[in-house]
Amino acid sequence: MAEALHVTLRKKLSNLVNNTLVKLFPKDPNPEPIETTVVKRILVVRINYRIGNILFTTPLLNALEKKFPNAKIDVIIGAPFISSLLEGMPQVHHVYSFPRKLLKQPLKVLALKKELQENHYDLLVTPSLMSTSDSLIALSVPATYKVGFYAPDVFSPLTHTVPFPEDIAHEALKPLALMSLFGETKQADMLPFLDIRLHEAEKKSAGTDIPPHAIGIFRDARNEKKIDDQWWRELLDTLQKKDSSLTFIDILDPNNTVPLNKDIQTLSEKDLRLLAAKIANLDAFICGDTGPMHLASASGTATIALFKTTSPTLYGTLGEKDLSIVMKEKSIEEIAREILGHLKDSA
Repeated sequence: MAEALHVTLRKKLSNLVNNTLVKLFPKDPNPEPIETTVVKRILVVRINYRIGNILFTTPLLNALEKKFPNAKIDVIIGAPFISSLLEGMPQVHHVYSFPRKLLKQPLKVLALKKELQENHYDLLVTPSLMSTSDSLIALSVPATYKVGFYAPDVFSPLTHTVPFPEDIAHEALKPLALMSLFGETKQADMLPFLDIRLHEAEKKSAGTDIPPHAIGIFRDARNEKKIDDQWWRELLDTLQKKDSSLTFIDILDPNNTVPLNKDIQTLSEKDLRLLAAKIANLDAFICGDTGPMHLASASGTATIALFKTTSPTLYGTLGEKDLSIVMKEKSIEEIAREILGHLKDSA
């Protein structure tokens, strides 16, 4: 599928800005240690507009909490509707958002910049290498230490960097390499999975309309990742023929409220953290390669991810109870057997 014109133009503008800044402000990596005892206020910069990419910051946020248990952590992201996911995490003090439309409101941009500058951060962290937006925020917000990844052709307004970790495959785990800048960190404090730290009260309150032992499905996904509805109908029919006790809930995208089957209970929820708390009450969650896949995994629910055109190596689900299935040339019968075997093993 051809890329949208506005996306192409945005990427070209971003590359132009990056290349110009690299020439104006050349930078070498600085491996010198950071004085961790002075770190009381932290800003994590990840201006992105996709659920999955924001959830990919949670391993780093949880590791930073372990390393700096008394520090306040602020985060700046892109889309406001994702903010609730991080706001409920115990170590997160405040979540700022920078929606694209804000660029048309220069006074609000200046007000946000002023507020960030007045927070007097000790540490600023940019966990993404190739984000020009993140780099510009890092350039404009003062902090004692500014850390992130280094590459010779990428603008880096940082005080301390480490080489980009090419040896780490998954995008959610790459940011953990930044923890090396803070001295020795226990491996047990860098957990290799997503976790938005739902507390029991959240899950209990959200579970009132979830039947026991239910399995959620989510059918929507971007572009070629989407699996057609007829395939889903055949999968559910096959699963129920093999195990008639299975109960399914069709979790609907708020922008697509057409149910798969009138006989299956549906669920629609716009608040993403509340949705995660509801998903946490399910026995399992089945979906394609999409943001709610990572949301389910980050809620602690056994997540079965179906990869139609993409590979789970870079963006797959990470939970100990999760399963990634590459659909290539597999029949619905084969996939159903894998799902049922996994459900039995993870019960």
